[in-house]
Amino acid sequence: MATTVRTTTARWARAGVALFVVGLAFIAIDVLPFFAGDHNTSLWLNLACLLAPLGFAITVWSGVRGGRADQRAAAQRTHGERPIH
Repeated sequence: MATTVRTTTARWARAGVALFVVGLAFIAIDVLPFFAGDHNTSLWLNLACLLAPLGFAITVWSGVRGGRADQRAAAQRTHGERPIH
């Protein structure tokens, strides 16, 4: 089970980092015209900027999930305890 969680966690982490980078690119695309004097940007561009915090949240969530799975596996190996859910 630990390898399944680790593989799934790695996929979520990669997806989260990718969304974060894409969101940062949209933020740069949204901010640069503002400095040139264009103050009216389209709604889709502003909404696409929300990919950065979404990607950050997914990455943090996958890290916490992977850490908890590793902690459960270590507790099971050392103490022979039941896994904590």
